[in-house]
Amino acid sequence: VYAEDTNENTVTVTVNEVEFIFDANTTEEYRSKVIAHYFSHENDGATAYGLTCTLFGHKLESSVVSAITHKVRATDPRCLRERYNMQACSRCDYVTQSLIDSSYISCC
Repeated sequence: VYAEDTNENTVTVTVNEVEFIFDANTTEEYRSKVIAHYFSHENDGATAYGLTCTLFGHKLESSVVSAITHKVRATDPRCLRERYNMQACSRCDYVTQSLIDSSYISCC
């Protein structure tokens, strides 16, 4: 299940039971890479670098991304909100994340 909602300041993308909240100025390519990385984590250490990145370094787009996983626990608060500092290269498959904070919230 995939759904996208855009307002003035944010773009919300829902995939399965996880809701991702991005800054409105992020690109669709960036959002796709971040979501794929979140679910697979296979990019850790096994990234395909392009020749340009090998020679000149990555061209990184970064932002703080919130990921809300709904219905994690049976009792309230049952939804897990995690905030990540995410970086993705616009020229290759490189993606990195660092967890800023996580907490359970009441939303479902």
